Amino acid sequence: MIGLLFLAGAAFWLTVTFMLSRRIPRWLGITKYAKAASVLLFPLILLAPVADEVIGRWQFHRLCEREAVVNLSPDWRTVKAARDNDPPVTEIAAYAIPIRVQGVEFVDAVSGKPFLSYKGFHTSGGLLFGRFGLGLGLSTSCWPKDKSPLLNEIGIDQLLKQGKQK
Repeated sequence: MIGLLFLAGAAFWLTVTFMLSRRIPRWLGITKYAKAASVLLFPLILLAPVADEVIGRWQFHRLCEREAVVNLSPDWRTVKAARDNDPPVTEIAAYAIPIRVQGVEFVDAVSGKPFLSYKGFHTSGGLLFGRFGLGLGLSTSCWPKDKSPLLNEIGIDQLLKQGKQK
């Protein structure tokens, strides 16, 4: 059933695209190169609903490569107890699709200075997948690749237990 709905939607969009690509040059008063304009408009209109998705996913992966990293203070070995001090999840502007950033920060329970931080990024997609629900509520996330081994190496669970005791 879902497959039939998808095919019906694709056929509908193909029809709308064909009609718009033929009529837009007339609406704009283009007479000399109307057929060429129609041919050029067809792929642009056809891909318009997923353009934000393609561009946004590319931006999302670039953001993850650049900013999903662990920042560890050089004096982390002196930390004997820790607390987590997580900032709120916020939206990031200037991207083709909505992207949320989730920061994680651990501070020394004694001095209150941060010694470990990293960011995770989340997106549900663009116009079709995120807002109209074609992504079926799924989201994509990225976290630093070396996060888990590093947290195990510094013994963050034990440091947090020590921080709760103080």
